[in-house]
Amino acid sequence: MKKKLAQKSIYIGEAILTSYSQIFFTENRILAVVLFFVSFIDWWMGLSGFIAVITAIALSELLGYSSITVRRGLFSFNSLLVGLGISTYFSHGIEVIFLIVIGSAIAFFITIFLMGLLAKYTLPFLSFPFVLSMWLLLLSFPAFSGIDLNAEALYPSNMFFKIGGGPLIFLMDWLNRVFMDTGFDTYFLSLGAIFFQFNILSGVLIAIGLLIHSRVNFLFSLLGFFIAYWFYSFLGIYTGSLNYTYYGFNFILSAIAIGGYFLIPSRQSLQWSLLLIPMLVVITIGSDRLFAFFGLSVFSLPFNVVILVVLYAFKIRYNQTKSPILTIVQQKNPETNAYLFDSQPVKEYAPFIFPIRLPFIGQWTVNQAHNGVHTHKDFFRFAWDFIIRDTASDKEYKNEGLLPSDYFCFDKPVIAPASGTVVAVADTVEDNEIGVANTLQNWGNTVVIKHQEYLYSKLSHLKKGSINVKVGETVFEGQTIGKCGNSGRSPYPHLHFQLQSSQEIGSPTIFWPLSEYIVGDETKLGFVQKGIPSENEAVSNIPASPLLQSAFKWNPGDEFLLQMKSDKKTSDFVIRNEIDSYNQSSLLCLKTGAKLYYENNGKTFSALNYRGSKRSALFYFYRSLYKVVLSDDSNLKVETHFPVHHLYRFPLLLIQDFAVPFGIFLKGNYMLSYKENTQIFNPKQLEMNSQILGKGKQSFFSAQIIVHKNREIEIWLETPKNLKIYLKWENKLV
Repeated sequence: MKKKLAQKSIYIGEAILTSYSQIFFTENRILAVVLFFVSFIDWWMGLSGFIAVITAIALSELLGYSSITVRRGLFSFNSLLVGLGISTYFSHGIEVIFLIVIGSAIAFFITIFLMGLLAKYTLPFLSFPFVLSMWLLLLSFPAFSGIDLNAEALYPSNMFFKIGGGPLIFLMDWLNRVFMDTGFDTYFLSLGAIFFQFNILSGVLIAIGLLIHSRVNFLFSLLGFFIAYWFYSFLGIYTGSLNYTYYGFNFILSAIAIGGYFLIPSRQSLQWSLLLIPMLVVITIGSDRLFAFFGLSVFSLPFNVVILVVLYAFKIRYNQTKSPILTIVQQKNPETNAYLFDSQPVKEYAPFIFPIRLPFIGQWTVNQAHNGVHTHKDFFRFAWDFIIRDTASDKEYKNEGLLPSDYFCFDKPVIAPASGTVVAVADTVEDNEIGVANTLQNWGNTVVIKHQEYLYSKLSHLKKGSINVKVGETVFEGQTIGKCGNSGRSPYPHLHFQLQSSQEIGSPTIFWPLSEYIVGDETKLGFVQKGIPSENEAVSNIPASPLLQSAFKWNPGDEFLLQMKSDKKTSDFVIRNEIDSYNQSSLLCLKTGAKLYYENNGKTFSALNYRGSKRSALFYFYRSLYKVVLSDDSNLKVETHFPVHHLYRFPLLLIQDFAVPFGIFLKGNYMLSYKENTQIFNPKQLEMNSQILGKGKQSFFSAQIIVHKNREIEIWLETPKNLKIYLKWENKLV
């Protein structure tokens, strides 16, 4: 009972704190504590916000909503703003507390409605619920005869004297003198106004919290505000108006949202965030004059409108590979978003999340690629033709090549490139004689598979009578669907493969990279995470190693012992394999709380992110086995980028944090090679070497790895400081 009560208390505490930090698009606890403290500079305002948050959380629990969403503060941060807003306008009293509860409930239900409405467009509801709720309350105010306006909000000096006496008044006066007429006074007032604190001290504290949380967000807050400040002057608008309208926070939040949250921080996101500020200035001024007729403040309406419109414009772009790139996996920290994105070997293909793989077994050669010289043109330019060539003779056929059966690819299995549903089948077209093309039945025998909305694969020129799937049948990745033939417009046997956005046979192609394949010949093989196979390139799916597949296959709840030995001591770490409600797999260090997020699709083991203590043995495990292709081919070499924030430290990393919007100058390159195994059949172990090099070939560490058949993994690491570490990953704990 006590344990459940303690867990519930922690859960409620986290939900309360993140309600504060969520206003800055983060769940950072340090910033949350700062904001919580700032809200209580005025006790009445702090209490009002707290009551509003508790109301929203209580409603979430009453309705049985997702505890994960509640914990993240998504249901309650708008209610918090409403509570703070009500306390600013109305003096304390039992009637106002009742009004706070009602206002919080209104914001909560508007949040639920907008969350569902905008979810299908994958757009955020932002602080629209707060704006709408406050307008309703302020329009209702003339009918509240028992509620008085908050006079202390008009005379903050009296409030500060009550809180801290003369010293606090002295501090406030000193801050006002230091920043007077510099523009920073208005910047700090605008930051404080986000939490309805209209004083420089609140703004300074929030700025410090923002700086601790994210150097990128702090930088964007400055750039967004001062571009707007300059634009006010450029248009001849009195900049002092920002001191009494407090609308400057719209520019701060907008710059942070576009520059460092919804877009991957980059030069392009920086440019867009700055380009939007002049538009935001005009919208702010115009909407302020419009709503003045109703006696209403526009609050954060300009920020909401601009962000929503711009995000929608970005989301419906035809080419999502063009910068700026939308943040797909949100880490709630712009630096982390940037560093993880930078670690992807093919960043331009990041938006293509759904993996499409090669539709065959073994090594084939690209006979015609995108924009081919023969038939892959115009609407059909994003397609591939595959054949099989003999590595010794470089020929695609035996004998004289006069019969379809002479060709190495003829009658070979064709497999589903991904899981999906069969939506079209043609299987009655005769196979051609060599040199003859059937232009009347252009695509020949064909299978079209739907993988998701607007993503279909088409496999054509299959052998007559070989297709063994039917329309409506569900297929899994790697399942044989037919055999390569010579039907349709095919003068010689080959496999035509394309991706398209509709199910009709003959639909135009769409651009979509292929995932995780091997390229090269028998002497040198390279791993491609995502790519576009080019003409004459020999490619194959990953030939999986049963030994590696078994070693890296973990079930939810499995626990392992990770032992770490160094020159100084031996430590044991219990590691639990977990999977969350978002279907994310992770390894949790029970000793330190560190987490390694990973993906294992049966072909590769990929570390996605690491959070927590770097003293855990799990961190060294993460570095050593960052990317493992589950193959035992000794000619294979895996090369990819490693996240730089897990390599470098202060002061280099601090400088890089500030420089993120201008480019990432730090480098991390991970390499994994496989040793030749003398035991070809049923090997007892497999050896690999990994290393990470930084900028200028700086070595961060190297590791020798042995994976045993009994699923144990041994790792010998060596760092540049000659620190030698031994890791042993042992079998499941009993």
